[in-house]
Amino acid sequence: MSAPRLPADLSSRIPELVTLPTGGNLHRFYSAAYEPIYFDRSDLGRFNAPDGSYGVQYAAQEIAGAFAETFLGTPGRTLVDAELLQRKGYVRLAAKRPLTLVRLAGPGLARIGATAEVPHGSLPCEIAPAWSKELLKHPLAFDGIAYHARHDDTELCFALYERAADAIYEVSRDIELDQDWFWEIGERYGIGLAP
Repeated sequence: MSAPRLPADLSSRIPELVTLPTGGNLHRFYSAAYEPIYFDRSDLGRFNAPDGSYGVQYAAQEIAGAFAETFLGTPGRTLVDAELLQRKGYVRLAAKRPLTLVRLAGPGLARIGATAEVPHGSLPCEIAPAWSKELLKHPLAFDGIAYHARHDDTELCFALYERAADAIYEVSRDIELDQDWFWEIGERYGIGLAP
């Protein structure tokens, strides 16, 4: 089954929304060589702009969702390479104002004419970026997209549009991930450190 085409009436559809309240936390693992608040304009992310016209930052409602999106990219992999671990950092962000996201999950899919293939289609993928660009134009001016992690569909994740950059701030960061709290999350997924 292929992902649905963008409906011609997408801008007039009323989507299901997720609201992250003021002070609400977002969790993110990031490349430690860069600042943790970074809106990527490359074509490498699932919901990134297909033409680089805007940036997207990925985060999750819970730290496990951020872990799943960052460290479970290869299905069946049970070991995290020490070199990868050293290149990553963790940041907890918070919202300065309520963030409104269009929900690409559950009934939210049908409300906008999508199916689960949109957020979960195989990579490389042109479908999710095309939907992202069209949702950015929606008159409700969402701050981003809420979707479920591909490798743990119980975890809610966020693709924040660059226009929400002034609405988030850093609460804390940790650039040393080889700690008990990190491996406790890894245990949930049967993940350990590579020898």
